[in-house]
Amino acid sequence: MRLNDLFLSLLVLAFGIAILVSAYGFSPIPGQQYGADTMPKAIGVCTIALGLFMAGHAVISGERLPRVDFADWTRRPSVLFGIAVALALVAFYVAASPLLGFLPAAFVVMTAFMLVRRVRPLVAVPVSALAAVLIHEAFGRLLLVPLPRGEFSGFFW
Repeated sequence: MRLNDLFLSLLVLAFGIAILVSAYGFSPIPGQQYGADTMPKAIGVCTIALGLFMAGHAVISGERLPRVDFADWTRRPSVLFGIAVALALVAFYVAASPLLGFLPAAFVVMTAFMLVRRVRPLVAVPVSALAAVLIHEAFGRLLLVPLPRGEFSGFFW
């Protein structure tokens, strides 16, 4: 996929506006002239300025309409099926992980996606199990990210 510069500048401009608008919801720090919104507002303003600069440069160089060009491989049905499966598996994880917990849900998602992408089951199952455990250990224990425990949490740990 190729985005022309005008399209990309409009995306940058939209993200800058979103950052700036969301920063107005941050609460001030009592007793200080600046608060939690200071850096996000500065980043938002800089992003908007970058988007305007990019749009001006694109218009000066002759681009009149924003355009997206897709590569030939994006039109193949197998690619669209893979994207649909990936989105469905993310939805499954979001719905099932509170009940199942991280480990079983992640294992099912990774195994299913590998099988859809034609990885042999003899490889997909152990790699998914190992990856789920490693991700759980890295995020759950080392980085202290609260992962869903599920109804079966005592069974696994």
